[in-house]
Amino acid sequence: MTNFGEPLTYWQSLSLAVDHGDLYLDATVAQACSTACDEYLVKLRAHQSAAKMLGRVTGLGEFDSGKDLRRIFSEKAVGGENNLVDVLQSHIDVVEKMKIVFQKLIVDTEGQDRENAVGLGLAGPK
Repeated sequence: MTNFGEPLTYWQSLSLAVDHGDLYLDATVAQACSTACDEYLVKLRAHQSAAKMLGRVTGLGEFDSGKDLRRIFSEKAVGGENNLVDVLQSHIDVVEKMKIVFQKLIVDTEGQDRENAVGLGLAGPK
């Protein structure tokens, strides 16, 4: 595995480790992790939808300071630097990469189980 710094790169390196046979996880554990990812993605997307509505700030008066505050708060929610919608999207991207790793681990474990069963069947009982 290579870079452990960036979350996306980290999960991509774990995905490669699964591809190369260097990472294993029990299929039931991987399935539980995948299910947790699904549940978390639902919550993140709901928060992201709610955050988009925060971009429509009203009130705060008609003085320049009120207008400035509306703009600042709107941009913090949507469209500004490091805004909430984009931050939530980055979390969604990482959880989707996590889910890919867990799905690969499930498939890998099930495939290994099939190979072992075939090997046992060929060897026959002793």
